[in-house]
Amino acid sequence: MEAGEITNVVVVGSGVMGAGIAQVFAQEGFSVALNDVSGEVLEKAKGRILDGLSLLESGGLLSKKTAKEAAGRISYVTDIETVKDVDMVMEAVWEKIEIKHELFKKLDGLFSPGVILASNTSGISISRIASVTKNPGRVVGMHWWNPPYIIPVIEVIRGEQTEEMVIRTVRLLVERLKKKPVMVNKDVPGFLGNRMQYALMREAVSLLENGVATAEDIDTMVKAGFGFKFPVIGPLETIDMAGMDIFYNVSKYLYGELDDTKTAQKIVEKKAKENKLGQKTGEGFYDYSKTDIKSLNKERVDRYIKIMKDLGY
Repeated sequence: MEAGEITNVVVVGSGVMGAGIAQVFAQEGFSVALNDVSGEVLEKAKGRILDGLSLLESGGLLSKKTAKEAAGRISYVTDIETVKDVDMVMEAVWEKIEIKHELFKKLDGLFSPGVILASNTSGISISRIASVTKNPGRVVGMHWWNPPYIIPVIEVIRGEQTEEMVIRTVRLLVERLKKKPVMVNKDVPGFLGNRMQYALMREAVSLLENGVATAEDIDTMVKAGFGFKFPVIGPLETIDMAGMDIFYNVSKYLYGELDDTKTAQKIVEKKAKENKLGQKTGEGFYDYSKTDIKSLNKERVDRYIKIMKDLGY
């Protein structure tokens, strides 16, 4: 199937990512069926989608008419077998291989071989997900970033048996969605984005745990320091700009000092066991007990929108 032939999309899983993904497809004119286990869960997803459309409308990225039409293109279904005329299925369920295996085995039997099966997994092997299907060539990674209706990039991950036509189709599809495709040619854990992101977060947690700096100063170093450059110039471009000789010499003495723990640090394990999970429980590395989370997230989205406009996304 060619990218231009895809018009009907099923999104399985209506959490934050699934709802946001459904919203983007609907904004760009696709007919979307959002699937989950119950009407109550789907009703919450509908609220998220309407909030997301409202944020884009208030930020000047969508007209009121476009937002209304997008909302009208989404249907909410608890039984995926009732959905007809499917061109593509976009999976956004829990990050557990057992759940994904069960789902993809079902999808493979339910839909004809021409229907593309895409996974939004953050880092589980696409080849491993596809291994339970009879048609692994149609299984592809399509990793979105949170919030999906804001972040421009989507990773397109090639499994060991993913067909070339599927890769080409999904890349063009990402462009149809007005997103930026990043091609991941080897099915490595974490793909591109999360490998780099987790390397940074591992070092950040280590610096905090060892008392090198406060959480506030660590985050400020990224946001107002080297991270300030990254929307314009990436890490490899930064090396070229500074000079390979400088990078080579600094690497020789610094690499051996960087955190290389093979599991989560004690501070992370402790907070997880104490249910200090971050915004959703009111405390993580920061205290959110007196914070209006909805207002905080809206403020962040407003800032993202300004950056999107400035960078031409």
